[in-house]
Amino acid sequence: MAKRRFKAQIVGATGYGGLGMTEQLVRHPEIEISALLAKTDTGRPISDFFPHLRGFCDRVVEEALDERVGQDADVVVFCTPDRVSMQHAPRLLKEGVRVLDFSGDFRFRSPEEYERYAQRQPSVKGQPHLCPELLPESGYGVPGLFRCEVAGAALVGNPGCFSVAIELGLAPALRAGIVDPRSIVVDGKAGVSGAGKKPAPAYHFPERVENVTPYRVAAHQHAVEAAQHLGRYAGSRVGLTFVPHLVPISRGIECTIYAQLLEPTRAERVHELYCEAYASEPFVRVLPLGVSPGPKAVHGSNLCDVSTFVDFENDRLVVVSSIDNLLKGQAGMALQNLNLMLGIEETCGLERIPVYP
Repeated sequence: MAKRRFKAQIVGATGYGGLGMTEQLVRHPEIEISALLAKTDTGRPISDFFPHLRGFCDRVVEEALDERVGQDADVVVFCTPDRVSMQHAPRLLKEGVRVLDFSGDFRFRSPEEYERYAQRQPSVKGQPHLCPELLPESGYGVPGLFRCEVAGAALVGNPGCFSVAIELGLAPALRAGIVDPRSIVVDGKAGVSGAGKKPAPAYHFPERVENVTPYRVAAHQHAVEAAQHLGRYAGSRVGLTFVPHLVPISRGIECTIYAQLLEPTRAERVHELYCEAYASEPFVRVLPLGVSPGPKAVHGSNLCDVSTFVDFENDRLVVVSSIDNLLKGQAGMALQNLNLMLGIEETCGLERIPVYP
């Protein structure tokens, strides 16, 4: 007798996040797409909007009507902006439908934590959470740090893309207590796809080519997210200054992280500590000492590459973390979380080699 496959409904299917989720699930052996829903680009096959899907997924995109959300689904994946999933989550959970959300709606465990995030997110600033009672029940979707709260969960908040790179880059040092948790500075670089599919003049080719632009300097919402969850993981308050930059590449994130060592530490010892911390993590690669190839080496994969260095003259730790923002920073991490939520092998559908060049 054939094993029953889980049914996943994707809401926001025609954005980059929804596209990434579709790509991940179209050949998944244990999860099938039951519906693609969106507010725009509806009534036509998704392959009309993304021609590379032709013959792989030609399902028609339906309008995301409230009553349609959650029908014929074991799990709903919200690839939507802030405040969409929180409108549906209470009903879906009561009906026994699991929820995985790409936005910031369920990345936090309390209304106070959510409010600190919302203050740095212009689209939701000043607006209270619609279902704060669900926040303590939500799992934070970084399995390398919080696997136990994701496995079997009914509600999971997928992390922000920069947050993934920052947290995986810092967690071993903070857990080991070798750095001052209030000394952290992060320089982030991101490809243009991180801004999403919706066009805006700042993301047009003439504006981006041969240009590097800092934005939301020391005011990015992912810094709040990373600091809060690293604090949970390390057991101490984390102070983090983050400056993201938009660079002229399509996809990819690289974060260079600086933290003050509490005492002189050899580079070999730091590297050994990171190798031990991630020895059993299927999607984190600690690179050899002195090696840092950047986001090109993880392009098209769910991998995070981590490189460690020590500035001996200043007793400073330097960590470089690289991810594909649309996969490890979004849809790949989402599938990893979805597998854990549904009791499927965590790596299922994700064991693919990066695309190069």
